Amino acid sequence: MTTTATLSRRQEYNTDIKRIGLAYWQLLIKAGIPKTDARQIAAAIAKFDIVQRSPSGEQKQLISQFSPLICRAKLWRTDLL
Repeated sequence: MTTTATLSRRQEYNTDIKRIGLAYWQLLIKAGIPKTDARQIAAAIAKFDIVQRSPSGEQKQLISQFSPLICRAKLWRTDLL
């Protein structure tokens, strides 16, 4: 059974992921990644940072494809792939 504290924590995580994801998305776009791809990558990195969730296969492919630009945006994480 889910407690109120667990739901509250999950809501906080979701809020943090959205806020941080938006900031990451802006950095990735400035680095030269197309908006749609930047959105998926930003979401993956934000979830990795906040809840230690590994990227999906599709997200890993995008991260690999755009790794130099992710590094340029200073968002590279050693354990992303």
